[in-house]
Amino acid sequence: MRILQPDPLGQANYLIGVRPRTLGAAMQAVGTTAFVAALAEFIHENIVVESVHLERWRADPQSATGFVIEWLGSWSEQDPDVCKLMDIFYQDYCHSDPLFLTARGTSGTLLLQRHVAGLAAGDFRRLFFDEPRISQECMLVHGNAQVQFAIGLARSVEQPAYSTDELFHLRQMADLLFPLFEMHTRLCAARRIAVESSHAPSLGGFDARLARQDVRLSRREYEICKLMLSGRSVPEAASHLDIKFSTAESYVKRAFVKLGVHTRRELFDWALVSG
Repeated sequence: MRILQPDPLGQANYLIGVRPRTLGAAMQAVGTTAFVAALAEFIHENIVVESVHLERWRADPQSATGFVIEWLGSWSEQDPDVCKLMDIFYQDYCHSDPLFLTARGTSGTLLLQRHVAGLAAGDFRRLFFDEPRISQECMLVHGNAQVQFAIGLARSVEQPAYSTDELFHLRQMADLLFPLFEMHTRLCAARRIAVESSHAPSLGGFDARLARQDVRLSRREYEICKLMLSGRSVPEAASHLDIKFSTAESYVKRAFVKLGVHTRRELFDWALVSG
């Protein structure tokens, strides 16, 4: 991941081509289900983009992470089921996505770029990049410590990498994009609100259910589960245990098979069941 800044020397001109028709269509779609597609078409006139995702992050002292993440919608030129996939992301993965961690709580406008080739192998990369054939992703973020708006853009493996000029051009579009996005959030409900609860299941209850159902986890499988139930992500748990992320993922998969669960949310639910 890298953070990009506007041309520091002002030696290049980044002109934004605006067509009244597409800008008008985006404005007319504010507050409707057609907004993400209309915004994508407006961006696409200047920069090739195949998927768009919209989020808002709000500070929340009651959340374990300190933030509430609101997913406002997604659009994809290639994948009609993109919203089903992103629903999984906002249910189980968004709080631990490393691309967001450096940006949350900052003020101003940032442009982030993810190097997909550098992602560790595992469910996160497989589900959201390898299987959908996404090779390029960047995110434009704007706001302050209390609320931030994020526009994510992705390209498939068939497209060239985002050039520096394209990314700087996108950064220059912020003054047009974010007023529309902010207005949209005031007029429509989020598709999903992702909150990491600070009320984690009782670890003693988890131990008790393991004993009741005679589920036998290895030491590492047990440690990983306990750390996840305490609010740690898999990368954080791997760091805490001083093991590789891929090794931690292997322990998680084996533990989930034994427990009969598939996601972190299901692990929480399993630990909360008293019977």
